[in-house]
Amino acid sequence: MTCRSNKVCKAFRTWVLVILGLFLSRPVPAQPAPSFRSTEIHADHTVTFRYFAPAARSVELVLENRAARIPMHKEPNGIWSVTTGPLRPEIYGYRFALDGKPQTVHDPQSSSRRYGNDLLLIPGRPPEPWEQASAPRGAVTTHEYVTKYVVGLPGNRSSFVVYTPPGYDPKAKPYPVLYLLHVWGDRPDSWNRFGQANLILDNLIAQKKARPMIVVMPLGYGEMHFADDYDLWNDPAAVKRNLRLFEKALLNEVMPQVSSTYNVRKDPEGTAILGASMGGLESMMIGLGHPERFGWVGGESSALKDLKFDVDLLHFSPSARPVWMVCGKDDELLESNRRLAAWLSKKGQKVQLEEPEGTHSYILWREGLVRFASTLF
Repeated sequence: MTCRSNKVCKAFRTWVLVILGLFLSRPVPAQPAPSFRSTEIHADHTVTFRYFAPAARSVELVLENRAARIPMHKEPNGIWSVTTGPLRPEIYGYRFALDGKPQTVHDPQSSSRRYGNDLLLIPGRPPEPWEQASAPRGAVTTHEYVTKYVVGLPGNRSSFVVYTPPGYDPKAKPYPVLYLLHVWGDRPDSWNRFGQANLILDNLIAQKKARPMIVVMPLGYGEMHFADDYDLWNDPAAVKRNLRLFEKALLNEVMPQVSSTYNVRKDPEGTAILGASMGGLESMMIGLGHPERFGWVGGESSALKDLKFDVDLLHFSPSARPVWMVCGKDDELLESNRRLAAWLSKKGQKVQLEEPEGTHSYILWREGLVRFASTLF
């Protein structure tokens, strides 16, 4: 009887251990995400950002126009949060970095994105120029054409986008025209999608802060391979080749089509050029190199590294109208922009170089477009 009882006990213990082992080997279910808002704008324009990552060792906020990442704090429920200082009304890109990794992750609650960034609008009171308002709306039209200069396009088909102001009249007095050039990685519609250029012009014109003008936004590449390989920025020959092919396309293809299709001025006093980053390189080199075509020249965070101005602007001659430039204090391109401003000054050219707080960002370019467009014509 005792022997039989021991056998039963051993069998029972074995069975318990097996069941316990099976239970312990099961994966622990992931902690469910609590209900929360990932962004919360407060009355004082501070913003609380939140991200759910219970297993993360650290989470940082990467906020547009800020050079440094912002550490976040973990709550017991696995939500990381941080509240910024007051932020001025703008459209901010943001993302999150986990455990110090260079790669970043999106906000799962955000539906508005620009490439790697989620977007958050902090509205102004009254609305800022880049916000939807009650102003009459201009028209935006995309044109396609066959190019002889831009290399690598399917079927050699290039394009440009044209903004015409509210009430555009093809038979009225010719309109001044601004050629607006995009950053590397973007396309002709990017100034409207990400820079809100059409809204800015609508609002400035309605408020009589800018003259009614036509804005032309062309594809900004001379060689499409350059658009797909960022490392080519380390090859000065590739940079110059892309620039010069684009210059030919702009001067010999885009501008003649705009002049024949739209009621625009053809004199330099009625023609302006502005670009950001790669587009700033193009606007400065093409605009300063062709005073007979462009009477107003501006550049934002212009990608001027490795340029030799005595060579690249060999035939430059100063004009009476100042050249307008802007570059953020935390932008690695600031020194090369300062160098161009100093070179122009030595040549007798008036230069206005602004150095606001900030980095290489659409915030700076959007606000720069407001200032530049307000001074034109």
